[in-house]
Amino acid sequence: MRRCYKWLAFAVCFAAFILLGTETVPLTDRAVVVGIGIDKTETGYLVSAQIVLPAEADAKESGYIIAKAEDVSLSGALNAISREAGKIISMSHCNVVILGNEVIQHDAVNVLDYILRNAYLSENALLLATGGKAADILSAKTVYGDSSSLFIQNTLMKFGYYPVRGKRNIKEFVVSYCTEKSGNWLPSVSLIQTDAPVSGDGSADGAAYVFDYSETAIFSGSNYIMKLDEKGTRGINYVESVLEEGSLTVTLGGAVYNFFIVRSSCKKTFGRDMSARFDIKCELILKEICSPSGVKADVSVTEPGEAVNLAVSQEIVSAVNYAFESCYAAGVDVFNLYDGFYGIYGAEWKEEYFRDVAVEVRTKLKFA
Repeated sequence: MRRCYKWLAFAVCFAAFILLGTETVPLTDRAVVVGIGIDKTETGYLVSAQIVLPAEADAKESGYIIAKAEDVSLSGALNAISREAGKIISMSHCNVVILGNEVIQHDAVNVLDYILRNAYLSENALLLATGGKAADILSAKTVYGDSSSLFIQNTLMKFGYYPVRGKRNIKEFVVSYCTEKSGNWLPSVSLIQTDAPVSGDGSADGAAYVFDYSETAIFSGSNYIMKLDEKGTRGINYVESVLEEGSLTVTLGGAVYNFFIVRSSCKKTFGRDMSARFDIKCELILKEICSPSGVKADVSVTEPGEAVNLAVSQEIVSAVNYAFESCYAAGVDVFNLYDGFYGIYGAEWKEEYFRDVAVEVRTKLKFA
């Protein structure tokens, strides 16, 4: 009898669903946001949203607008953008979130908590910091004609993983924040003005920009600590990322050796003497050997030899040690070593052990 009642209830619900349908909002009534920038102001927040415009019937592609609104709260700013656009904000297609300098220094986690809970934003959206205004990054006209959001997304995801730029999504940042004693980081994006594209009539089409990702914003929990330069960014990526693109350059005997990185990965091991070892495997292709103008280079060795191998290894080791030592001195466990040592010691673990960490970096190079 109970089974009969269950089937009857299911039939009634299914009939109601078929007859009444569900409440949906037509796509034409939605403002589809593909990128969002958040800046902190003296009175609240400035939110910038890159909104896709549907293509006209005779147009080959759609366009976009940048809508901005300021309010004492994030919800108020987003509601203001919705009113300005005359449509309901939809962030399910938002793949890029940029946090301005004031946000990363004071309010990053609270901002992310709000937009994840209330804006239906994907946790896989790319998350970036900037030392300036997020609105400036989002509004910048790229030299290749893409919207800034699409340009950033393609650069960080579509065109490989480079040692000079990191990639971090919201989920990774939040998980690291919630991990005991773990350091945290975000790629930091900045603008570089370049030659403007030329129109069909030969005239320049205004200022244009490319984006630089070579710096990394370092956090401890939710607190912004400092910014690492390109060398520190490389060090983090050799350990924390599987690299599949990019270059590595060393100078030896006046000659500059430029290598292409085919693949680089790292394995961490931990010992009870508080030593951590990073074994980095790197496969490279020698692209070219050149010398600066006016410098006589010794290029008698045209293939990687022992001296060149050593120089490449030292370049990788130096970058990793630089990133570790810079962050460790500032009290940031950027390579998440705490968890590794805790797993080795178990119940015997004591907090003071972590004051005596030693890191050894080893490389195994393969030249294709």
